Amino acid sequence: MHRFPGTMQELMIWIAIAPLALVVVWGTTLAVTSRRSDAGILTSRWGRWLRIFSGAVRMTFRHMLRKLRRALTPKRRREALDRAFHERTAKAALETMGNMKGALMKLGQIVSFMDDTLPEAYKQQLKQLQRDAPPMDYDIVVRVIEAELGRSPEKLFSRFDRQPLASASIGQVHRARTRDGRDVAVKVQYPGVDRAIEGDVKNTAMLMGVVGALTPNIDVKPIVEELQARLLEELDYEHEAANQKLFVDLYGNHDKIIVPRVLPELSARRVLTSELVEGRGFYEFLADATPQQKKAAVAIIREFVFDSLMHHNVFNGDPHPGNYIFTKDGRIAFVDYGSVKRFDPQFIADFKHLNMCYLTGDRDGYFAKACEMRFIREGHAHKVDRDWLWEYARWFYIPLLEENQPFHFTKEYCAKALGQMFGPNMRKLNMPGDYLLINRITFGLNSILALLDACENWRELSMPYYMPDKVVAPAAAPAADAAPASSEEDVVHDLEQPGADEPAVGA
Repeated sequence: MHRFPGTMQELMIWIAIAPLALVVVWGTTLAVTSRRSDAGILTSRWGRWLRIFSGAVRMTFRHMLRKLRRALTPKRRREALDRAFHERTAKAALETMGNMKGALMKLGQIVSFMDDTLPEAYKQQLKQLQRDAPPMDYDIVVRVIEAELGRSPEKLFSRFDRQPLASASIGQVHRARTRDGRDVAVKVQYPGVDRAIEGDVKNTAMLMGVVGALTPNIDVKPIVEELQARLLEELDYEHEAANQKLFVDLYGNHDKIIVPRVLPELSARRVLTSELVEGRGFYEFLADATPQQKKAAVAIIREFVFDSLMHHNVFNGDPHPGNYIFTKDGRIAFVDYGSVKRFDPQFIADFKHLNMCYLTGDRDGYFAKACEMRFIREGHAHKVDRDWLWEYARWFYIPLLEENQPFHFTKEYCAKALGQMFGPNMRKLNMPGDYLLINRITFGLNSILALLDACENWRELSMPYYMPDKVVAPAAAPAADAAPASSEEDVVHDLEQPGADEPAVGA
C-alpha cells in the first residue's frame, strides 16, 4: 500500500515533465539542424538532409493529391490542372535549391539543361540557378571582402556595384573597377557554404554506401573520393585562380577563345577578381543567333573542350550554359574554373586506346581495355557479356561511327544516351573515379550541342586526336540521314553578331 502512492506520484511527475522533455529535445534538434550562416545558408549536415527529405515527402504528397484531383476533374480542365501543379512544384524546387546553395544547387544547374524529359515549367525555373540564384546582402559581401583582403570594397576599388551581376551555387559576382581603371568581375563566396558542401559530401558518401551495398558491381569509394575532391576544391578560390591561370597560359593568345585573367593582388581564398568580359549569355545568344553563328559557336566550344582534354590532359568540368559568354566580335569566353580535373597522361592514353578499339571494331580489345580501366570491377569480368557491353557502349559512340556522314545532336539522342548510362545498366558496370567528371562534361556538352542544333562530321573532326596521320574505317552503324556539314574553319568567323553587349559572368 505504501508503494502505490509513491508510484502514482512518480507517474504524475513523469506525465508532467514528459511534454517539457519532448519540447527540449525537439528544440535542441531543431536548433542543431537549423543552423544557418550569415548568408542564410543551412549549414547543418542533418538539417540539409532533413530539408531534402521533407521536400521529397511534400512533393510526393502533392503528386498523390494531384492524381486524386485529376481523377475528379473533367478532361477539358486536366491540362490546366497539370500546368498549375508543375508551376507550383517547380517554384518550390527552385526556392529550396536556391536557398540551400552548395551541391544541391549544382545538381539543379545540371538538371536544368541536361534533362530534356522535364516539363517546361521545371526547366524555366531551374534555369535561374545558372546565374540568378537568391543573392546575399551587400553588408555580408563587405564583411567577406574585408576579412579576405583587409579593406572594404570602396577602398579597394574605384567602383563596386552593390547589386550582383550573377549569383550561383558557391558565390556571387559583382562588377567593379580597379583604381587603375580596369573593369573586373569580383566573385565573393557565401559565408557558410563551405560547411554546407562538407555536409552534402558526407550525405553523398552515406548515400553512395547504400548504393554500393545494393550494387556490388560498383566500387563506390573512388566515386566518393572524386566527388569530395572536386566539390571541396571549388571552395578554395586560390586554387581556382591557379586553374584559371593554367587555362590563360593555354589559350591566352587564341583568336576565338577567351579566358579572363586573374588579378592576384585582389584575390584570396574566398574572393576572386578577374577581368570582366562584356557579352551575352548563352540563352540570349541562342535566341537570335543564325545557323552559321551557332555552327561557329559549336566549333569554338568543341575545340576548347577536346583540345584541353586530349592535348593538355586537363578538363574544366562545369559545362552549364551560365559559364559561356558570347562577345560582339565573335569570340566565346569560358568562365568558372573551380572544378578542373588534371589527368594523369597515362589515363588519357588509355582513354584514347579504349575509344580507338571501338572505332576500329576491335571487340576483344575494347573488352580488355574496359576491364583494365575498371569499367568492369576486378573479379567481375565473367559476369559481363562482351556482346552486351559492345551494344551498350554503341549509344555513346553513335556520333563518331560514320566516316562520311554528319551526325545531328538532338534532345532525343541526349535523353536516350543519358537513359542508357543511368538506367538498369548501372548495376552491371563500374564507374572509375577519373571518369566521373568526363561523364559530367560529356553529357553536359551533348546537351549544349543539341541546343545549338549541332550537325557535323564528328568522326572526321575527332580522328586527329587519335590517329593524326591515318584515316580509320568506320565501325558498322546505320547511316545518318543528313546533309554533309561544312568544316569548322569555314564558319568560325561567322559568329560575329550585331547588338550591344551586356555583362555576363559565371559564378
